[in-house]
Amino acid sequence: MAAWEGHPPNGSIIYEEAKMLNKMFKKVAVLLFGFLLGACMPLFSGERFPTSPGSIGSSDPNLDNGARIYFTGTNADGKRIPYSGGPNFGRMMMGSYLTCAACHGPDGRGGVHWMHMQVMNAPDIRYVALSGEAEEHRGDKDEAHAAEHAEYDLDDFRLAVVEGKHPNGEPLSPDMPRWQMSDKDLADLFLFLKSLR
Repeated sequence: MAAWEGHPPNGSIIYEEAKMLNKMFKKVAVLLFGFLLGACMPLFSGERFPTSPGSIGSSDPNLDNGARIYFTGTNADGKRIPYSGGPNFGRMMMGSYLTCAACHGPDGRGGVHWMHMQVMNAPDIRYVALSGEAEEHRGDKDEAHAAEHAEYDLDDFRLAVVEGKHPNGEPLSPDMPRWQMSDKDLADLFLFLKSLR
């Protein structure tokens, strides 16, 4: 093989590997910048989001428990809430355990996440968005049923969080974990989502 100075010749294995590594480095740099920017947004937006259990400072222990579940995946007793399924990259985030905030963000508005070459679009799960989604996914059912279920309620929420289904029974994305939580914890989490604006 002939010796070369400076850059390896075009078409060589070394040149192609260097190009591939350069592209990969740029993608990683963009991802890191995005995560850093996302983490700093609350500092510049003028809004303050709770970042840890109990930091919402509410006088309602149910609301505090809902916030704790949302941000840490643990309940007021300090027990992890088990789940099955979820995104493939879930084991690599949040200390190898998913939380609601890991995908839906600190404000519940969701967004697009890129991790390990996988793209996931987490929906907005604030109550106002869930209510609109419930109407969209109920379809054209009879009027009596529509009147009975006009708002997104705890049963709709249970269907999504525990069974992974929209109010009309259609499956949610497989990226949505199926959580196994008590009725009280589920109600507290729902109460917390109602408090997000």
